[in-house]
Amino acid sequence: MHDPDFPRIKLDDLVADYPGVFDSARYVDVGIGWLGLVRDFVAEALPHDPALVVHEIKEKWGTMRVWCDTDVLAARLAKGKAEAKSGMTCEVCGAEGWLRRPPPGRMAWWRTLCQEHASPDQAAWGQQARWTAGTMQVSGQWYRYDLETDTMIEIETPERFR
Repeated sequence: MHDPDFPRIKLDDLVADYPGVFDSARYVDVGIGWLGLVRDFVAEALPHDPALVVHEIKEKWGTMRVWCDTDVLAARLAKGKAEAKSGMTCEVCGAEGWLRRPPPGRMAWWRTLCQEHASPDQAAWGQQARWTAGTMQVSGQWYRYDLETDTMIEIETPERFR
């Protein structure tokens, strides 16, 4: 379980800030450091899909996951971008962070943390990324987050899926 003192985004705040988008959300449990990513996602997706509905936001394998209803490509890419950027953003403070994965045989939560918020133990885990970090597939087309342009760009199907 996460540290109970770890500051979290409050669902009530999202409902108040984005009427209609989070009204039916069942669950929001991510660090306050990712609030900017959530806001950027909604700001980018909503103009393309005014009917956007978010059902859940949570952390999984150290990065943010957003479950929402949208078939609009631009909104789905905005979601993928927010999820990709969460693997580079400290979930506590929003500064540049790194995915910290426990060493083999060690049971612990994967976390994305900056140097300041990583415990000495977590800092010793190193800075890593999963092979899928920043990639997503939509209707058979693959996309990857590009840090330089801050966009999702089309890529060829990854080798392991050919």
